[in-house]
Amino acid sequence: MKLQYQLEIENPQTHFVKVTLNVEDFTEDTLYATIPAWAPGSYEIYDFSRYVRHLHAFSGKTELEVAKKDKSTWKISTKEVHSVSITYEFYANELSVHTSHVDSTHAYFNGVNLFMYLEGYKDQSVELVIKPYKDWKISTGLEKLSDNKFRAINYDILADCPIEIGTHRSLFFNVDSKEHEIVLYGKGNEDEERIKADLKKIVEGFLKIFGKLPYKRYVFIYHLFSGESEVMGGLEHLNSTTIDVDNFVFSPDSKYQRTFLSVTAHEYFHLWNVKRIRPLELGPFNYKEENYTNMLWMAEGFTNYYASLVLLRTGLIDRKEYFRHLASQMLLHDLMPGSKITSAYESSFDTWIKLYKPTPNNINSYISYYLKGELLGFLLNTRIIESTGASKSLDDVYRSLMDKYNKDGKGYTEKDVLSAIKEVTGTDFTEFFQTYIKSPGAIDFSQEVKRIGLTLRASYKKVDDKEVTEKAYLGLIVRPEGGRFVVESVIEGSPAFTGGINPKDELIAVDGYKFSERYLKEIREEMKRLRMDGFSDRKPGDVVRIDFFRRGQLMGMELKFTRAPPEIYEITEQENLSGEVKNSSVKYFSA
Repeated sequence: MKLQYQLEIENPQTHFVKVTLNVEDFTEDTLYATIPAWAPGSYEIYDFSRYVRHLHAFSGKTELEVAKKDKSTWKISTKEVHSVSITYEFYANELSVHTSHVDSTHAYFNGVNLFMYLEGYKDQSVELVIKPYKDWKISTGLEKLSDNKFRAINYDILADCPIEIGTHRSLFFNVDSKEHEIVLYGKGNEDEERIKADLKKIVEGFLKIFGKLPYKRYVFIYHLFSGESEVMGGLEHLNSTTIDVDNFVFSPDSKYQRTFLSVTAHEYFHLWNVKRIRPLELGPFNYKEENYTNMLWMAEGFTNYYASLVLLRTGLIDRKEYFRHLASQMLLHDLMPGSKITSAYESSFDTWIKLYKPTPNNINSYISYYLKGELLGFLLNTRIIESTGASKSLDDVYRSLMDKYNKDGKGYTEKDVLSAIKEVTGTDFTEFFQTYIKSPGAIDFSQEVKRIGLTLRASYKKVDDKEVTEKAYLGLIVRPEGGRFVVESVIEGSPAFTGGINPKDELIAVDGYKFSERYLKEIREEMKRLRMDGFSDRKPGDVVRIDFFRRGQLMGMELKFTRAPPEIYEITEQENLSGEVKNSSVKYFSA
């Protein structure tokens, strides 16, 4: 069988792209063409078939019978024919890393939601011919045959290589004799030379861990545009990544480091962790329905951990920034009651119904495997280093997993990971897995950092440059919306929760005065869209009247403040009796 896809962009302003799948040399009386329902790396059912229209099949000039089999699959009658062209239009008007987007400025395609596959033939090699709009250029990780023709050894590779088409800028650098392309769509306050130099450092940092780069060429695709925080993020691929960031994220340095460099390091590490070292359940993919696994705390959470760690190792952030980030993750973890209810195992399995489809009660009943997994990566690495006298680390475990599970494409299980850790360390970590990964519960972060020569201090932000020993709060998580203040969530056990304030209530007044930003504070700097109530002039035990709209009806109630949780976690290095900083923790963060 011979398969060739054609991609035509004729009128990009309409957001439609024409896709043709030419199939030759087959004998079946019926072909089934299926479009995926989700994008690997983004664990949510999207049902991309809803963007398809005008699907037809022809053999020569003869139109063949086509019928829908299910929501994602078309049945094509091919009796007595040996070649067929399947054509359809795809509506691409959602700019995100897991969808496709076409307009007058560019075209971006995530192949997994654009290209159909023939059932039973996903392992067949394919060609792709792209007919771009006017003089638009093409950037992709696909193997290039000519200017507009590409090849993939199977459907999985075709679907896994995003394509940017347009008038974008391309920057290049080499590491380990491999070319790296940086694609920049959009413009902001970026410094191209700095981006190129910093990405090279990230690549070199991970090369130091693994010793070689597992690809011939790598493509970083960046979309720079102004948008809501919900659309920011990245998605990993086998030899490329797509990352959406705000176009003015490149300064100040703190914003650049915490957003642009952090997500870049995260997505780049995925080319090992998930794309080549993966949970057993994540490949070969079932594109039609959910692919459940308990191991996303490692696949995603450990990737978060290594993103910050490698930025530290390469000098792209300093120890102060690294400790700030680690402490802020611990603070957020402890703020959420769900961290004590949901294990990392459960969090991973439930991603399909909870992480990407959050309810207002998520904060009370769920914890992200990204967050919990990152902290578990820190805990596991420190114990590996301790148990081996600093001769081994989590780096060695990943090198071992790469050797074992990249050669034949086989995925790992929990048992396989435990076996790899034992081979590296000589120690059985089953109890650690049971206590911290498979069981829910609080983590004593103060003790965890103390064991490696660090101190964790919990406190409140100063008021008038003075230390504060306690603050008052009601337990509200609020989303400002164009001058309105709508309750997003209510922390379980708080005065607001007990008193009966509900998600979606619109806060109107505090003791007769209009509700405003002065009654709110940031949960953390990276979470701009949400605030927590913050009454700096009130004390625990004070009573306050809150007025609000609920479904258009004005309501009010009195609530009594309780002591607010800490606003700051700060990690510092322990000092000896002479006031000098001990360096015992260095080994826990070095390569």
